[in-house]
Amino acid sequence: MIDYNKILSKIKPSEEEKRKVYNIINEFFDILRSNNLEPFLGGSFAKDTWIKNDFDVDTFLLFKDDKNISNIVENVLKKENLDYMRIRGSRDYFKVSYRGLIFELVPILKINDIKEAKNTTDLSPFHVKYVISKLNEKMKDEIRLLKLFTKNINVYGAESYVRGFSGYAVELILINYGSFENTIKNVYNWRPKVIIDLEKYYEKYDEIKKNLSKDKIKSPIIIIDPTDKYRNVAASVSLQKFSEFIYYSRIFLLSEDKEKFFFNKIYMNYDEIKRLAKKYNVNMIYLKIEGDSNNKDIKNSKALSLFNNIKKWINNIGFKIFNYYYFFDENYLYGYILYYPDKLPEYEIREGPLLWEEKDYNRFYEKHKNEELIIRNGKIYAVKKRKTDDIYKAIEFIINNYKNSIRKKVKYLYIKIGEKEIEIKY
Repeated sequence: MIDYNKILSKIKPSEEEKRKVYNIINEFFDILRSNNLEPFLGGSFAKDTWIKNDFDVDTFLLFKDDKNISNIVENVLKKENLDYMRIRGSRDYFKVSYRGLIFELVPILKINDIKEAKNTTDLSPFHVKYVISKLNEKMKDEIRLLKLFTKNINVYGAESYVRGFSGYAVELILINYGSFENTIKNVYNWRPKVIIDLEKYYEKYDEIKKNLSKDKIKSPIIIIDPTDKYRNVAASVSLQKFSEFIYYSRIFLLSEDKEKFFFNKIYMNYDEIKRLAKKYNVNMIYLKIEGDSNNKDIKNSKALSLFNNIKKWINNIGFKIFNYYYFFDENYLYGYILYYPDKLPEYEIREGPLLWEEKDYNRFYEKHKNEELIIRNGKIYAVKKRKTDDIYKAIEFIINNYKNSIRKKVKYLYIKIGEKEIEIKY
């Protein structure tokens, strides 16, 4: 049996820690109010579900209209000489460092009805108030456990580079099942499509299909927003993250060491993946990539896009991808590509067009007429000498051939193949 109280004693802030943090929040909010801004506390600090050493404070700034609201906020931050970063988005928002806390300031419209929202973030105060209305002290702790679990199994976060479960989605799932353990037991048996409708807006899936667009219900799980019956809170959840949540819930219930799921990220390090490559008799490429943006979502999406492109380019050259892994920290994507063979044959067979596609056939024939040509099932093929048969040369070819595409995505790229290294900084 796992002692959840023991885990909570390690992750739940003490009353003294809470006092200290909320005093700083109130102090910062007083600065904002003195400049005619109206702050609204959001996220886990509003709900008292935050975890020790998590000092990112979601703060919404309420405005009557959305004219130049980001510029208004920035002028206040400049005037108060605060340490901040402006981040591009559908509405620009800000990260402000103040007395050891990081405040994420998001300007939104102050609305009384969800129909008045012009941006998804305008709905945030409704979400905060709804969740708070459903929580007691025990439920707050249960949410702490579920959030930490989903973070450590890498399914937490609705960002486009994750496509997992948002904080709000995790809270609604927990509220639906009542406790952490009951949630895990239910996730164990999930299969598409899971439907969670806390306010019982719909009796049947057919009703949901009539009221929500195809894009909103294509995810394997549908969580009807209790504050907006036409919104699926889990619309961005991928089948991959949905499946990982099921898999690790099953592993958790079978595991003798359940505590590790709360204190360790579930991923493999460099040495472990290198051992796997040796075990499977394949080769490994290690990459460290930093995307080019100060918006974390865009930055990591660009890094992931380049990682996927490199896999594709390597495969197109002729190397086979055996497996791959990638993980994120605050600044970088760490990627591993396991591939084979170590060296390609000197020659490859290049596929051409159908013989009766005369224009394409003539072009292919003229280009390859001095090589061995083969006819198979109506198509022409050429036996051609490869430009490169070595992975290091292949990577050099990729970097030179796709340098403009790489430059648009990243500001740092490090690649290690065996003892050879390539490092690019922009």
